[in-house]
Amino acid sequence: MKPPCCSVVVPTYNTLSHLPAALASVMAQNVEDIEVLVCDDGSNDGTAQWLAKVAAKMPNLKIFEGGGLGPAHARNILISVANSNLIAFLDADDFWWPNKLKNEIEFHRREPGIALTFTDYLHVDPNGRLYGTAFDYWRPKFIDRSRNGFIRLEHPLENLLSINVIGTSCCVAKREYLQNANGFSTHLASAEDWDLWLRLAERNDVAVSASVTMSYLMRTGGETSNRKARINAMQSIIQTYAFADIPPHKRRMAQSRVSTAIAEFESIKGNNFNAFLGAFHALRLYPTCRNAWFALVCLQQSMLAFQKP
Repeated sequence: MKPPCCSVVVPTYNTLSHLPAALASVMAQNVEDIEVLVCDDGSNDGTAQWLAKVAAKMPNLKIFEGGGLGPAHARNILISVANSNLIAFLDADDFWWPNKLKNEIEFHRREPGIALTFTDYLHVDPNGRLYGTAFDYWRPKFIDRSRNGFIRLEHPLENLLSINVIGTSCCVAKREYLQNANGFSTHLASAEDWDLWLRLAERNDVAVSASVTMSYLMRTGGETSNRKARINAMQSIIQTYAFADIPPHKRRMAQSRVSTAIAEFESIKGNNFNAFLGAFHALRLYPTCRNAWFALVCLQQSMLAFQKP
């Protein structure tokens, strides 16, 4: 039997309110020869029962159990059982736009040596409010935003280390390269996707398109603990490349992002002066208008807190 042209990998955990829309966006991609692999990672919201009913009507849907070990482990399970050498990632609370997958598959067919492709994506909150795209926010200078087609990313490791502009649900990767990189790290509590993209970029070619191809849901919940875990993971990942051939200004950009995350974390906890110190450090590492504005806001908050009786 001919293998599918693409395996769509969908980890899910208690996201039944979003999963139907995510799977509907897959089936609306105008690509017939695909398999859809869903890993239910221990949901208790009725996901298993709903998937069983859908699978009876959707022959290309295959369901697996993840054991509640997290999205990295769930994705690795699905990669290991995929029947295609092309893997498309979609989180259960995200939504692909029409032709997203079709265009990416066609590019990979033309460029078999590309390990990873990614696109721009739109931020949406649970109420449907739009918050712009990832490329709008980060404004990466290494991406030609005037072009919609895919282009090879020059110096992928240093550029993706300096700014993490990749959303997992906008990625398509070759299975062989994912396996050679040992998949997603299950030892990181956060940022395991960024870690994998960097390991792919270190040894392989990466391509990017400025097209917006999906909607990313900005979810809340456990904000403080999540931010702390992400900061620790970011610091660990950056340290991994301490001796890599990364231009100093790119390395400072990466460190600046960590300092900004620390400042945001301290601000949430109400430690306004520590937030200012983090923001000021981010500004020193990477002087930009955005970092200057953030440092000024943190300084004002710190002064207001100091003036309170």
